Amino acid sequence: MNSDIADIAKWARSQGWTVFDDSKGYTRFYNPQGEYITNYPATPSRPNRRMADLKVDLKKAGLPIPPPSKKEQRAQRKKGDTK
Repeated sequence: MNSDIADIAKWARSQGWTVFDDSKGYTRFYNPQGEYITNYPATPSRPNRRMADLKVDLKKAGLPIPPPSKKEQRAQRKKGDTK
């Protein structure tokens, strides 16, 4: 897996997404329902552009990028407990 996206892939997996490397060298992202969302090449020609495209595609599919901070996670838990 490309080291540029290791953190994003780890976050996606923790949220129930499927992330794996295919035989062509692409890292593929599938949402929890198993639908293909996007990929990231092992050696992108324009890494900054590809990273921006990856983040946009993942956000559109419902994965919060960047991952929420510990403070935001705590606030979400407290918000859910007030019912």
